[in-house]
Amino acid sequence: MLTQLLPDQISKFWPVIKYAVEEALPPTVKGEHPDKMNRILSGMLSGKLDVWASYKHQLDNVIKFEGIVVTQILFDDASGIYNLLIYAVYAYEDTSPDTWTDGYETLVKYAKVHKCVNVIAYSCVPRIIQLAKGLGADTSFTFISFPLQFV
Repeated sequence: MLTQLLPDQISKFWPVIKYAVEEALPPTVKGEHPDKMNRILSGMLSGKLDVWASYKHQLDNVIKFEGIVVTQILFDDASGIYNLLIYAVYAYEDTSPDTWTDGYETLVKYAKVHKCVNVIAYSCVPRIIQLAKGLGADTSFTFISFPLQFV
């Protein structure tokens, strides 16, 4: 089950979340800014970025994280539409297709509440792309990035 975390939960589980985000950063933020992770944490705590956790309760009442998803609602001024961007997604171990489907359905409900027209994401992970296709996503676009070198 995918659950949105509150700011105090984000703070409590920051080491787990930070690892997942560092492993799954989108290509638009791959640069080396010394304050990058602090800025991402600030965005999470302020509500600019939403953090979702997929987890299970173990028999000994320990929480075992299956994955972390970070989302952001984006407004496109030119078209006047909102999109829910999956900013980062990370699974700690192999997860079942049902877990992905459940998570997707949760994000779709959230996106609809916030008047989003699409759920969008970047990925270069073949398994994620295949799962997205299986859920009806259009994966025909290619992300193009020209890194600029500042001298």
